[in-house]
Amino acid sequence: MKSNPEIEAALERSLRKQVHVRRLDASFDAAVWARIAAEDSKSAAPLPARPAAASNGGRWLFVVNAVGIGCVAVVLCVFLFQWLAGIQLEATIPDSSFLVSEQNAPVWSMGIAGAALLFGFLYTPWGRQLRNELF
Repeated sequence: MKSNPEIEAALERSLRKQVHVRRLDASFDAAVWARIAAEDSKSAAPLPARPAAASNGGRWLFVVNAVGIGCVAVVLCVFLFQWLAGIQLEATIPDSSFLVSEQNAPVWSMGIAGAALLFGFLYTPWGRQLRNELF
């Protein structure tokens, strides 16, 4: 029985007999270098600068985002005015329990809404620029 190296050598010889490759000569080398030189001359020539055209989808996305930010700002202002109108300036002892009471629920919900807004803002173009500058 033949060993693996003998089998591999026989397969290699068989494959070399089946595949016929023509020899590459100096004309092939000259053609390759001519093609490379042509590509280099194309890339060396300055291309006329033209502004990138914004797509209609991008414009509509900007408009929808602006409307959404405006709506959030209006709702946030109305909520803040209502919340600030109900604040009493009396000094009270805070609850020492960890349970959320009816008085603390609006504060927690506003904090969660603010965190969600900040998280969403970080994935807008302005937020990306801010992240790039800070980090």
